[in-house]
Amino acid sequence: MPKQADLYGSASGQTLPVVSYLTYPTTKPQSRNSYAFPYHDSVYGVFEHMLVADESPIFAESISRYPLIMLAHGASAHGIYDIEHAQSLARQGYIVAVVFYGDERSVNADGSYEHAGFLRPLVTQAVLDSILQSETFGPHIDLDNIGISGHSFGGFTALAIAGGDIQGRGDSVSDPRFTAAVIAAPWVGHYEKQKEVFAFGGNNTGLKPVKTPVLTLFGTKDKSTLASFILPATKHFAGPSYVVELIDQPHIFESGSWQDRNNWEMLFFAAYLKDDKQALQKLKLGLSMKGGNQDLQRLEYQRQ
Repeated sequence: MPKQADLYGSASGQTLPVVSYLTYPTTKPQSRNSYAFPYHDSVYGVFEHMLVADESPIFAESISRYPLIMLAHGASAHGIYDIEHAQSLARQGYIVAVVFYGDERSVNADGSYEHAGFLRPLVTQAVLDSILQSETFGPHIDLDNIGISGHSFGGFTALAIAGGDIQGRGDSVSDPRFTAAVIAAPWVGHYEKQKEVFAFGGNNTGLKPVKTPVLTLFGTKDKSTLASFILPATKHFAGPSYVVELIDQPHIFESGSWQDRNNWEMLFFAAYLKDDKQALQKLKLGLSMKGGNQDLQRLEYQRQ
């Protein structure tokens, strides 16, 4: 970690371990090592076909390069929640990396996440560097098509790495290698003692450098990340922007709305990470996803 206590707090100057889980397209799972989610009656998936030490993955197409998608979890959560999410994306032809951020290591004594906010994009960048430098995965990644998807504080992370200036500071970490971002119920600000607090500077104008295409999803009954902060924030994006409201959804979506998120996400990534012209046309014109719960694309916020 850089020695910048004003940005990274107690993590400044320290060496922090970071764990990531990677999954990938394969036609021949060569290992039967599987591990269930360690919670009773979990619906978050299973670690399937885990490789043992010195075992290399067998990719579906050994000479192909796949788009990479990184997944960013919410505050003080962990990446295990995203295991099935990651596997569903891998089945569509992506290499997927789930980052475990370990937010508690940099949370302030008063419980605030100021330093964790600055730490997250730096960790994301470091994990991306590690993956691309890997002899195992690096040669199989399409360097021109790298995306990120995050929920809540993970959505904040995606906006930061895509170019957003945290607290309006130009020295917060971003990375131009990311070419598409999905943000679900993103934290971009809140009320504190009846005053507005913005994540990316006054009125979130620090989001103006975000040129990466962004798909934003929000719940109309979310009391944690309010639409009154999210919708104005999307107007600052400098690149293509699509906004979908998940009707009657709280901050933690119901299962049908998670499926809606996944469907919109797959359409968006197909358009912007696979250059699928048909997917892009559907994304521009589509109003809602079949199945799941009620959702609606807010075309008045769309920017192409």
